[in-house]
Amino acid sequence: MIALSHVTKHFGDKEVLHDFSMTLGENGVTAVVGSNGSGKTTLLRILAGLEKKYSGEVVTGSRISYVFQDLRLVPALTALENVALVLEKKQRGEALRFLRAVGLENEAGSLPGSLSGGMRQRLALARAFAFEGDLLLLDEPFSALDGEWKQKMLDAVRDYAQKRPVVLVTHDLSDAEYLNGKTIRLD
Repeated sequence: MIALSHVTKHFGDKEVLHDFSMTLGENGVTAVVGSNGSGKTTLLRILAGLEKKYSGEVVTGSRISYVFQDLRLVPALTALENVALVLEKKQRGEALRFLRAVGLENEAGSLPGSLSGGMRQRLALARAFAFEGDLLLLDEPFSALDGEWKQKMLDAVRDYAQKRPVVLVTHDLSDAEYLNGKTIRLD
């Protein structure tokens, strides 16, 4: 079970989360929406164990997949190597399968800097899917995507969420509605 119980987080004098509680099921999408500065990314960072100073209790899985807003791709590694990086040594041959799932198989040898913003987002999603964490955290993962590729990545996240819980931070309520999960609004 993944849960936050009575979590409060401050940055100096500013309270970002106040007595926040949330429980995630074994699967499904929880979309977190709200204005800038409302605590959405902070919530993900707490779930990932990256924020340490808060009150309350947090229980998460031991393996967490995370697509950060800044994507955190390794610039010196090819697309294929970025995905292979998160796979066990014996599974690295599967990296191309994950690139294929996001339509980047023809870019396997490309460095992230040579890819468009949308392609980099798809690469970050492929890497997160490959890691197969107990929990998938997504911080604005579709912001550079449009049209067909956005739809395909929404479908991929929805498929992934059939097996594991996903927490999606988004400004686009239509994404949350399409993924048919629960929505939490932070103010």
